Amino acid sequence: MESSNDWAEHADAWLARDLALLTEPDGWRAISAPGAIGLWKRRMPDDANDLFRWRLPVVEAPAEVVFEGFVHRILEHHKVWTREFVGGRVVERLSPRARVLQQRFDPGIPGIAPRDVCSLEVLRDVATGTKLVSYRSVDRLPKEPGCEHIDWWGAALCRTLDDGRRSELIYLDRENQGGRLPACFVNLKMPRYLTLQAEAVRGFFADGGPPALRTPRAE
Repeated sequence: MESSNDWAEHADAWLARDLALLTEPDGWRAISAPGAIGLWKRRMPDDANDLFRWRLPVVEAPAEVVFEGFVHRILEHHKVWTREFVGGRVVERLSPRARVLQQRFDPGIPGIAPRDVCSLEVLRDVATGTKLVSYRSVDRLPKEPGCEHIDWWGAALCRTLDDGRRSELIYLDRENQGGRLPACFVNLKMPRYLTLQAEAVRGFFADGGPPALRTPRAE
């Protein structure tokens, strides 16, 4: 988990590292057959939880629309592809391209506590029609009684395809769930979980995504 006080000093390094991990093949092991969804994993030296990457080579909406639903309005739509999601809030806006979010999850499994994640979200336009976001768990909020903090590392890259109507979406996800969910259990369950997640995201943006996502937000 990162410190929220010095985020500006590290944001460029997070974005650069995530861009390389999202786009370069070295170090990744494929765990799905070639098809509409690509899925890979790799070990990282600082945590027993594996880092995963999924890729949708074609999403039926341009990058701007995908980021509107998948990133900017995540609190409105996250339930569509993460059934455990039960709500969240913007904790703080740090700059026009950085904010801190809290998201809450309830797995609905006896003996497994509810969870939340407090994460810093940093955005960058990599090129025309190509958008990048990096996420790091930060220490902005104390742990609530009966709730476990997820230590999360995430990122997403979306590139509008040549036809201008569709895009490619690639996503990083590593989740240290803490509590009574050991890394070996999470690593075992994540491939199926992420495949279902990617399928739900693709379905959400079918036919260009919900019309409301094509309308600029009122800030």
